[in-house]
Amino acid sequence: MREYEAKFKIKNKKEIIFRLKKLKARDLGVRKEVDIYLGQGINGVRVRKFGRHGIVTFKSLVKSRVKAKIREEIQSEVSDVDSLIEIFKNLGFNEQKRKEKVRHIFKLGEVLVLIDRIPFLGNFVEVEGISGLALKRAAFKLGLDYKTASFESYENLFFTHYIKNASLFSKTKAKIIPTFASEKEFMKGQSLQ
Repeated sequence: MREYEAKFKIKNKKEIIFRLKKLKARDLGVRKEVDIYLGQGINGVRVRKFGRHGIVTFKSLVKSRVKAKIREEIQSEVSDVDSLIEIFKNLGFNEQKRKEKVRHIFKLGEVLVLIDRIPFLGNFVEVEGISGLALKRAAFKLGLDYKTASFESYENLFFTHYIKNASLFSKTKAKIIPTFASEKEFMKGQSLQ
């Protein structure tokens, strides 16, 4: 399946939720997600964990002229994520990284609208759909300017933020990885731009 996505940095998530409710979007709930990336050579998978359950996904980038991040995806639901991770590790896959987010999920017509809280970065709206046009229409309905959309991964956005605030990060003894625990530890006495 081909997936198109765009991200928008937001200040007020309540305003977006209000618009979604006004548009009669279906609220699919809030959950904490942990993404575990496992790799072996150039091959890798993402295991998304929410509670004991999750989704395993293989993604590959698709080159296109459309202004959106486009990926080919193969995914399947998993009833026991920890066991799946152990299977991958026994097959020689190593854990390469972990990312956390709190995600509020809405279905608006043919698109998913995801309101994400990302450690160190704040709140974003991610719009996922089956075409670039679907993303642009959803952004317009939500009052988001598509010209300001980001097509970067949260990991790349974090690295940009990290570089911009390098002097503050270098003064801390906290282990800086994009998790909520490390953000809390770091924020003791810090003021990021």
